[in-house]
Amino acid sequence: MLTFDVSTLLKAPLGRSLTLDIDVGPTVLDDLEVEYLRGSVRVIRVEKGLFVEGLVNTQLRLECVRCLKAFAFPAMLELAELFRMPGAPTKPDTVYALNEDGEINLAPLIRELTWLAIPMKPLCEPGCRGLCPHCGVNLNIDSCQCEEEHVDPRLAPLKELL
Repeated sequence: MLTFDVSTLLKAPLGRSLTLDIDVGPTVLDDLEVEYLRGSVRVIRVEKGLFVEGLVNTQLRLECVRCLKAFAFPAMLELAELFRMPGAPTKPDTVYALNEDGEINLAPLIRELTWLAIPMKPLCEPGCRGLCPHCGVNLNIDSCQCEEEHVDPRLAPLKELL
């Protein structure tokens, strides 16, 4: 699915590259479900391994934090990561590695970038009005019948002073 054979680049001269086209339908990236992944990625042979760069578009189903409605959230992921060669020692600047067969698995990288693209407080639309805190009606669809003035019972005696 997101594993590609790049063994031709293992012994290739520096600067040689391959272009990988990604077009995957609904898929699960470990703990993250995406509706699709589409894009083009270039894999370049560099001194320390293989450098992966490109753009991948995806779409997730998220829940709005204000109205709790599920909505489609498109994201564009910009890949720029160094993959170390099989058997090379782990270094702080190379988290990802090729497997022994010369295959590159882009799923962990795409999963990480997708998690980073998700906003902390996803909104179905910027002007989402959310739910009424008293009756729970979705204020984007209907208006609530709650009384306009909600006074905290602890502050009610202060109102009598006015």
